[in-house]
Amino acid sequence: MKLSNLERETIILWNEAEKTASIYTHSPALQRQLSELCATYPESAFAVEDNGYGGLTYELPKKWVKVVPPRILSPAQREVLDRMNRNRHGKQD
Repeated sequence: MKLSNLERETIILWNEAEKTASIYTHSPALQRQLSELCATYPESAFAVEDNGYGGLTYELPKKWVKVVPPRILSPAQREVLDRMNRNRHGKQD
């Protein structure tokens, strides 16, 4: 069963009573990332369920789930970053 991008959802279940979060996802990239975490930390993160239609459920510590806003660069930081990128790609000023 092929799902559209709109149908490939991710649901994070989080409650105050438990120390773990449950993540249900159809996203292949997130499934790979979570599977790698399960392989690296089998005592803390694990796959719980495969629904048979491409959706997988994982459990992991809540402290691993973070919302991180994008970094805002100052004009000086942006100039340094731009210069580094130009130098890395062989383009000189």
